Amino acid sequence: MIRTLNLTQSRIIRIAGICGILIPIVVFTCIGLAITQSPWFRWTQHALSNLGVEGISAAFFNSGMILSGILAFIFSLGLIKILSNKIGAYLLCLSSLALFGVGLFPVTVYIPHFIVSAAFFVLLPLSFLIIGLTIKQGRFERNMGVLAALFAMIAIASTISLMLFEGIAIPESLSCFPAFIWCMVYGGKMAGVWKSSETGYKIIKRVNTPAIIGWWNR
Repeated sequence: MIRTLNLTQSRIIRIAGICGILIPIVVFTCIGLAITQSPWFRWTQHALSNLGVEGISAAFFNSGMILSGILAFIFSLGLIKILSNKIGAYLLCLSSLALFGVGLFPVTVYIPHFIVSAAFFVLLPLSFLIIGLTIKQGRFERNMGVLAALFAMIAIASTISLMLFEGIAIPESLSCFPAFIWCMVYGGKMAGVWKSSETGYKIIKRVNTPAIIGWWNR
């Protein structure tokens, strides 16, 4: 199947792809910086949100969640334009808003933080599960669909670790970190970083014609 997009839409997809690439960079950098400023933090005893309570670690963590939420929102808008089944992309869009809320409402603002945090950790694996089960375009997309479904199952299975540790930082990480890496890889495709013809995704430009983004079933 071939989808025809005008030049503005193709640029939006490229921008969305760049945002997808930046998501794990921002998340891992900000969380890493927050941890370096929190010598008390223990993966088995705390939640990641504990990094956003006070001091410079809170500035790193909360700003990182807000920025990554914005990046994920833009990335999901790009997915909405190119995926044939858009339900998973819409849920990913909602999860990005919840991620934004995690940074906006630190854990000290208990009720709002609990709502947005719970929404994020439910919507993210659900969106990836739907994307993984419904994506059917070229070889690259099908492979990424398998990974999306696998990462969703890892996120669901990570709840078992809640019985093993006092804190929830580890299951939180297992729930979202693989998904962020997925966004980076798929974002690279959307941004035109990966251009192999085997992927089934091509960007074709012609003078005085709209940009055409083609998806071929192989």
